[in-house]
Amino acid sequence: MSSQHPPLGGGRGPAASDAALKTALHRVFDGQIPNYGSYNLVCAAEAGGMLNGPFPGTPTPRGVVLGYRRQPIELVIAPFDRRTLEAAGRPWTIDLTNLAYAAESAPGAFDIGTSTGREFSFTIRAECQLDVAEQTAAPRTVEQEDDAADFTAFMRELCAL
Repeated sequence: MSSQHPPLGGGRGPAASDAALKTALHRVFDGQIPNYGSYNLVCAAEAGGMLNGPFPGTPTPRGVVLGYRRQPIELVIAPFDRRTLEAAGRPWTIDLTNLAYAAESAPGAFDIGTSTGREFSFTIRAECQLDVAEQTAAPRTVEQEDDAADFTAFMRELCAL
């Protein structure tokens, strides 16, 4: 996921182009990760687990920006609020020093756990739809077919370790 364009309309409404959404999601990741340039990024709107501990009250519709690299093997999970496209909790880093398990529960759906007991789950799709289609006439969607395929290959390699 990459873009050189500033987000139009803050990543919302009719001006929410694919490039604007990608820029907004890059800001979620880049603003929290010091060496953000060394990661490939994908978006998952279907995410759960312990993104920021137990959620009090009504849960925020969360998604995650997943940053990954193969050398050294590392996965960064950066939660965001799908409504505002702002960071929604601190990012979590998973590498070979704290990986307890990684599993593909269904095609493109992954569960990952750390040695400290943190568990995360997410589903990667070629199109990451940020809005519920039934609730909006034009749901915001991030096109990421090539990135999703590369990330799925990365996760399958991680699951095989």
